[in-house]
Formats: sequence, C-alpha cells, structure tokens
Amino acid sequence: MRNAVRLIIFAAIAAAIAACNGKPADQPAGKVQAEQKTAPKDVAAAQALATSFLTALQAGDKVKMYQAANLTTEQVAASRDKLVHIKQNKMTDAQRLACEHVLKISGDVDFFAAKLRKILTPTATIKITQTAPAGTPVSHLVHTVSVTYSSKTDAVQDKTGKAVKELKLPMQQFDHPVEAGEVHEFAFTGPEFEKMANKDFEVVSYF
Repeated sequence: MRNAVRLIIFAAIAAAIAACNGKPADQPAGKVQAEQKTAPKDVAAAQALATSFLTALQAGDKVKMYQAANLTTEQVAASRDKLVHIKQNKMTDAQRLACEHVLKISGDVDFFAAKLRKILTPTATIKITQTAPAGTPVSHLVHTVSVTYSSKTDAVQDKTGKAVKELKLPMQQFDHPVEAGEVHEFAFTGPEFEKMANKDFEVVSYF
C-alpha cells in the first residue's frame, strides 16, 4: 500500500514539473509574435509617410510635417490640457501614454526643424532606400534615408572637412494609437544625433 502511495506522489510531482517546463516556455514566443504584429504592415505606405515628413522638414514646413505625422494642433492642445489636469480627467495609463506621444511628436517637429535642415539642404535629393522592422524597445520600423547633394557648394562636410556627395541616415518610425486613430513618430536615436552633431556621417560617396 505504501509503495502504491509513493508511486502516486511521484507521478503527481513529475506531472507538475512537466507542466512547469511546458506552457510557460511557450508564452514568451507568443508574446514576441504579438509584438512583431504591431509593426506597420504596409511598408510602402510607411515609406511614403516618412518621405513626406522628410521633404516637409527639408522645406521647413511644419504644417506638412504635422500632416505626415497625422497630427493636428488641436490634438496637441487637447493632450497638453489633459495632462495638466490629469487627476481631474481620471485618465487611464493608455490615455496618458497617447497624450505623451502626441506632445513628444510635436516637440520633435520643432527640434528637427531647427537642427536637421543643415543636413537636408534645399537642393538635396532625399530617398528611402530600405525599410526594416525592429523590435527593441518596442516594435517599429527603421528607414535607411539616402541624402544626395546636387553640388559641392550645397553639400555638407564630414568631420575631415570633405564635401559629401551622398550619405545615409537611419530614421525610426513608431505608430502610436490615439483616440483619433494613429499618429506617426519619426525619430533618430541619441547616438545617431551625436554622430550628426559631430559630422560623423555614414558617407556613401564624396565629390
């Protein structure tokens, strides 16, 4: 009888161990797949939006930059007001995050317009040559932006003082859900901004 009881106990322990080594191990994979599905599916449409944003930036047209980001000044004002009165509005975490995304994109438009036009000169040709999905820290796209200068006079110089004919920039695109639909954030990483500030470009060719 004792032997039978022991066998039952051992069988129960073995079953518990098997369960622990089974389903939880499958969960991370499911989570990764779900995160990957949040990336924009239509790459061609994403490239068109990114190109519109960059050409508007090149022209210093903040209105068209807002349009490419699917953002309005009314959204920005409403989001700012909601965050100022966050306790009274009893916002959920998702609503707060959506407002923060809107304000960040608005701030990026002003920042880019002031900082990046020196690289995206009026006569330069801007083209997205490649787009790849990325998943860190959240699912997004990375566009490879080609900037080609029409003449040595209008070209930027790299850190050695050489006139650049073509360079490449990696630009990120995040699509954030908001109450009105979706807003598009176009961004560069901190290290990439530092490289641009130091004229440490990824040069394709020189004049």
